[in-house]
Amino acid sequence: MEKNYYTVEEAAGKIGVHTKTIRRYIYSGKLSAKKIAGQWRVSDEALEEYLNGSGSCCSGGSSGVSKDDFCVFMDNDYFGSEDAIQVCTIVDYYVEEQKEVAPLAADVMMAVTTLDDTGKSKFNYVYDDSEKKARFVFWGSPGFIEALMKTIKRYV
Repeated sequence: MEKNYYTVEEAAGKIGVHTKTIRRYIYSGKLSAKKIAGQWRVSDEALEEYLNGSGSCCSGGSSGVSKDDFCVFMDNDYFGSEDAIQVCTIVDYYVEEQKEVAPLAADVMMAVTTLDDTGKSKFNYVYDDSEKKARFVFWGSPGFIEALMKTIKRYV
């Protein structure tokens, strides 16, 4: 049976990630690929294996979010801003059960919706059951990040 091969761009489109993420998957060995005429190509078989769980994703509870989704989050093109300074930070919150994250997550959501008057800030959240931690990624102005950290500080 003949394999179909995809360019990095086509593979990224097939699984809904950025091309940088596909390259990262290839270099880390999470996605099989080979060079054909000097360019990376990913077989349909390799994409299928990755999507069926042979790839090295860690579960984000029932959401199926990968740790690599934070790379996708950061690789997206919507982080453009005219502001001279932008800040990105990662906050890990270690708990025994995912439900323990709910109060912090609610406070974070409230803070994000009330503090971001520009609409330019971004955040992402995932719970990693294997590591028993919630991971929040925040991106925005220094003032926005500072206000979020004040909210989170109450949980220390």
